[in-house]
Amino acid sequence: MDREALLRRHEELLAQGWVRRFTAEEPRVSEMKEAYESMGLEVRIETGGVVEPGQDCSSCLDLPGFSGLYKTIYTRGEPKAARRDDELYE
Repeated sequence: MDREALLRRHEELLAQGWVRRFTAEEPRVSEMKEAYESMGLEVRIETGGVVEPGQDCSSCLDLPGFSGLYKTIYTRGEPKAARRDDELYE
């Protein structure tokens, strides 16, 4: 997908209530997907990196053969509240 198509898709997702979290490679994407889901958030993974207006650095996304490695994580919803009976609060 070209850069303009990625940006259009990004804007569509924002309009649907999704929040862009970050762009990364595996295994970070899978780790963070699990973390966000454990917080009760809906998670969506989109192939490709989004460079929003005002962002300067996109060189890694422009390298031949590398653009398909990057994925952008979006979340939607409210995180569930921490349980007070969790050992973290003891």
